[in-house]
Amino acid sequence: MTNPSLDAYQQVFGMAGLANRAGGYNGFGIQLQQQLQYDLSYYFNNVPPVKIMDQKTPSIANPSAVSELGNWDLVWGPALIEEKNEKGVPTGVADNALYVVKSNAVAFPGGPTLPTYVVAIAATNPSSLYDWETEDFSVAEVVNWTTYNPSNFAPSAYNGTDPYISKGTATGISILLGLESPPSAASPNTTLQQFLAGLNPDPSTAIIFCGHSLAGALSPTLALYLKENKDLDAFGVTLVYPTAGPTPGEAAFANLFNSKFPPLPPGWQQQTGTYQSWNTMHWNDLDVVPHAWPVSELGKIATIYGQAPTYMTAALLNALQKMAIADSSNSGASYTRIQNQSLSGQLQHSSASSVSIKTPPESLQDYMLQLSVQHVGMYNGIPAEGSNPQVNGLILTQPLPKPDVKLVPGVTAVTELEMILKIIDQIIGWISSRYVLVEKENVTQNAGVDK
Repeated sequence: MTNPSLDAYQQVFGMAGLANRAGGYNGFGIQLQQQLQYDLSYYFNNVPPVKIMDQKTPSIANPSAVSELGNWDLVWGPALIEEKNEKGVPTGVADNALYVVKSNAVAFPGGPTLPTYVVAIAATNPSSLYDWETEDFSVAEVVNWTTYNPSNFAPSAYNGTDPYISKGTATGISILLGLESPPSAASPNTTLQQFLAGLNPDPSTAIIFCGHSLAGALSPTLALYLKENKDLDAFGVTLVYPTAGPTPGEAAFANLFNSKFPPLPPGWQQQTGTYQSWNTMHWNDLDVVPHAWPVSELGKIATIYGQAPTYMTAALLNALQKMAIADSSNSGASYTRIQNQSLSGQLQHSSASSVSIKTPPESLQDYMLQLSVQHVGMYNGIPAEGSNPQVNGLILTQPLPKPDVKLVPGVTAVTELEMILKIIDQIIGWISSRYVLVEKENVTQNAGVDK
């Protein structure tokens, strides 16, 4: 059998990206889950058939996918949740998603060849205001890790001693552990913990947790929780490959993770590629997302692509930066990255869909298009388009092959520009709502002083 063209790090990163496919669609929860399951059938073996798409038997992975990723079987999920907003209305998008695959033999660079499970967690859905507000931006409050119970937790004041995670991270882990594989998916009607408890793996078996963006914070946190809960004791090797993630917690939490997950298992050899480290958060230095939530890093985001020349754009970016710093500071904790490796990004002047990007950004659209390219394209690689040359990615040289788009009835695809415009609308709305709250607090405080 021919070895896959991607090494183990790249394979795992690619699988994290596949979990994000659900974020490119609009629809109801069951439809979005079917769409993700259908999409995964191109890449993996034994994906249960999606009958509404006329699939009759479990999948056989497409040869072009196998040539890059190798042979993997879907063994759990995909599970997906569509949340409801504060008015009880479904969001119409996938807010969180998760699946598990297995390979009988993965060649680890500098290490052995092992049977391996990969737990792939979806990133922030850019179309999901729930993800933005409830998970990504919910950092003003923290949760004590030493007493954290995913099924019943509450924020508490930072005591300066124990490890703490953000309320948003705590919420994300709670959601992931509550997901059940649907009746028509792999290992139906089980949670991830129930699935893991039912396994009897060879003692040498590895398990890897991966995720990009929001999942770059959730994947190390989930791995640490399951490890401390002894859900992973049956595995010989436990690894994490997070990318582009915001900080899940503060310094004591980062130190705890680093102590439990060293960059290399004993006896493995360090590799030379900048992306080739386990248990290390890899991030593009021009990507805004992994600059959250250390205050010193947040102070760079308004001008990360240069000083905006227009007053309105500069004002919006400064407001976003100021409010992000305020939220981080209000936690009382010093948010700190887990062990990490920065990768050198390169400013781009057009998006993946060939939309022109002005640098420095003249509009919020320019800023968000650049952010999108740096947060996704620069990790995956950007194909040549028209007069724009190919840009090799920081982890993958070029994106994984894609099947022709075929949509589950009731599902619609979202274009890059549509997603950017929705993000801009959400950011402006978030800034506006925060501004109103801040002004109300100022009025209340001033009234108290006057009295």
